[in-house]
Amino acid sequence: MKVLLILVLASCAVEDYATTDQPLSAAKRAERLTQIRDLGAEMGMDNAALLGGIAQSETGLAHCQSEATYACMGPASPSCGGAPIIAGSADGPCSLEQGGLGMFQFDAGTYAQTVAAYGDDVLTVEGNTALAVNFVVGKAKLDIAGVTDWRSAMAWMNAVPLTSGAPELDAWAQLLACRYNGCCSTSATCTSRANGYRDNALAVYGEMGAAFWAAAANRCPEVPADGVIDQRSGCYVAAGDPRYWRREPTGYADSSEWTMTTTAAAPANYAEWRIRANAAVTLHLDVHLDGGVHGKSTMAHYEIHHAGTVDTVTIDQTSGTGFVPLGDFAFAGGADEYVTLGDNTGDPVASELLFDALRVVGETQPGDVTPPPATDGGCAIGGGGGLLVGVTAGVAALGPRRRRRVRKLA
Repeated sequence: MKVLLILVLASCAVEDYATTDQPLSAAKRAERLTQIRDLGAEMGMDNAALLGGIAQSETGLAHCQSEATYACMGPASPSCGGAPIIAGSADGPCSLEQGGLGMFQFDAGTYAQTVAAYGDDVLTVEGNTALAVNFVVGKAKLDIAGVTDWRSAMAWMNAVPLTSGAPELDAWAQLLACRYNGCCSTSATCTSRANGYRDNALAVYGEMGAAFWAAAANRCPEVPADGVIDQRSGCYVAAGDPRYWRREPTGYADSSEWTMTTTAAAPANYAEWRIRANAAVTLHLDVHLDGGVHGKSTMAHYEIHHAGTVDTVTIDQTSGTGFVPLGDFAFAGGADEYVTLGDNTGDPVASELLFDALRVVGETQPGDVTPPPATDGGCAIGGGGGLLVGVTAGVAALGPRRRRRVRKLA
């Protein structure tokens, strides 16, 4: 069973880091906001200007102490070239080492306690940002009507308009003032803090422009040319607490990740491979396994959401190496078609659950020339006469053939 730690952030006032004595250059600000946009998108948050507004409110986008030298010196950060991370100075003298850490000001007590609670990744820009995404999802589930899980939290946040006066944006800002700063009343102070989060979100949105932020939602316009959707690519989403994802230099293209299985009713961590066929077509799907190196679940339930239906294929991840088939499925070509795998497999013993590449193969019509099967480490892949899906026009030209029965791999 996964044990969730309580997320506590520094309760410093918004104005603590509204400006820095060494303002970031335009290039550095663009770099930080690009990281926030892209890291948010990896986790399903396409409206990451909301996150940028938090970072602007808390530290002016500073992550390293050298970028705001009046702040305290935190632990060494890889994102700062081994120099100190920014640490909050609102919780007492720097010698107490009790300020929040990083761009999003995570705070679980002393510096050592914060690192112990969130892991070393809290010291990096990437880890600090991913933890912030997880934090706002958790708080949205507490305070926003209709938000009950990761997917519905993302749907709500992604629909918040970056428009002054929008009630949804005001609700977002009030959520942050309450859950980030503990300022939940309608007092002038709390209203001011909420307005700060709102105005800073609008500011960073305007700073980079609508097209810049829209790139997150458009990162998966179609099936990749080679048909392979690898983890952390544009058509892949890793949802859930980032502390429970483990990345490995093994698997397809020497990268994969895993988390532990649970017996819970709903997933805590899950991945989504988005399939943008852009036309009605039958596609063959393969998933990449590592023969049980990290894929140790014998009950991995891959859910294929396609053409308004959901099929589930259960795979024993120890049963194969390389690409193994999920089956053939008819896709309508809509934007809501994907394959998902959650950690709530129900394995009787908690096991490592592998997340690696998904391959999309177009079906061939009778009489088509069948290319030689591709290989992966000497093993045939593709199941016969499949053509790797290329550009969108190629997907649309492919015709359906009789669908094979979905089968469980023992």
